[in-house]
Amino acid sequence: MKTFKIFIFTLCTILSIPSYAKLNVITTTTNLKSLVERIGGDQVEVQSFCKGTQDPHYLEAKPSYMLKAAKADLLVSIGLELEVGWLPLIIRGSRNPKIQEGGSGSFVAGSFIETLEKPTGTISRADGDVHPEGNPHFLLDPQNAVIVAEKIKDKLSDMDHEHSKYFLENFKKFSNEINSKLEQWQKQIGKNRKVITYHKTLTYFFHRFGIKNIALLEPKPGIPPSAGHIMEVMKNAKKEGVQLALVENYFDPTVANRVAKDVTGLKVRLIPVSVEGEKDVPDIVQLYEKLVSVMEAK
Repeated sequence: MKTFKIFIFTLCTILSIPSYAKLNVITTTTNLKSLVERIGGDQVEVQSFCKGTQDPHYLEAKPSYMLKAAKADLLVSIGLELEVGWLPLIIRGSRNPKIQEGGSGSFVAGSFIETLEKPTGTISRADGDVHPEGNPHFLLDPQNAVIVAEKIKDKLSDMDHEHSKYFLENFKKFSNEINSKLEQWQKQIGKNRKVITYHKTLTYFFHRFGIKNIALLEPKPGIPPSAGHIMEVMKNAKKEGVQLALVENYFDPTVANRVAKDVTGLKVRLIPVSVEGEKDVPDIVQLYEKLVSVMEAK
């Protein structure tokens, strides 16, 4: 009887100790990873499938990713078909019911965003890699990051009620930091900035800060430029007096360098568009700072 009483006492003591297990979160991109870390703080363990130097459109659905997904409490994705070529395979292979579409551990950030460049009419493969629901690179607008961060706060709070106040405080800090910097970032960039880009990755950043994208080195998403298209880009760059060509650092800058040789004063910059895309971009706010510094009017 004495042994039984000791067992009951020990069991009650163990059960009375609060659980401090962190939520295991998997994200599809490092930008999402940074947001979850900002809000979740020390109450989450976060990994990203895609590295900051990788194009998130094209990722291999490795068995190791399926194993990670199998252990996840929460899967945070961009949506808008950005990950359509690989994420469904990982989810299916994980056999984790929580992260299946509509599951308690599924969070799709794109469902909370009013997207830009949503195509109208009939879409075919001849149009390139077009996203029917709109451009998926919405996190490059700092205001959209705040929108998604708030929804992440709500999701984490639903999954971990005990730390809901902590998540709310972290969200407020992040929101206040972004809002306090927006005006300064706009001043740094200035007005009437004109650029050339390779892909439509920076559409939301340009929209937020009033930057005009004169030409794209890709004639259509995912389609390499022809000689005729390159000549047209050169013509437009000269006409508009463009001095900056931006190439995402997971694309080849060869075409941009070729254009720069023919356009006086045009400089080519390889830029990160994801957290950890460069060593000095460990966080999403630092990513915005980096982009602003590149765009900054001299």
